[in-house]
Amino acid sequence: MCGEAVVRSSLNGVRMIDEKDLRKEYLRKWDSQYINTFRFLDILQKVFYGNNAARECLVEICGCDYVQRMTFESYLYKKLARGNPWEDVKMVVNTVGSLIRSNIIKEEMERLQF
Repeated sequence: MCGEAVVRSSLNGVRMIDEKDLRKEYLRKWDSQYINTFRFLDILQKVFYGNNAARECLVEICGCDYVQRMTFESYLYKKLARGNPWEDVKMVVNTVGSLIRSNIIKEEMERLQF
């Protein structure tokens, strides 16, 4: 995508391009195609990588076949995969339950260690 933008902006190598050309031609297209995926990944990082309990929750939910399939399809096609709405709701409920369970275990471990 970037290479194509360079070729178009340079008029097939006739003119020198600068950052402004790439922002106009490449980054706008890239953002429109991938920004939602990276926003979602940012949310996942904030939720699941804040502490060990949250990371354990992520490991737990990744054992689900549906989560694995959605993750694989999203990586394969470089965009968020469209899933089954009912399965998505179940995944969210299971995730919340796992986060609650993980935080209860974390708090209990902290209490026992004084």
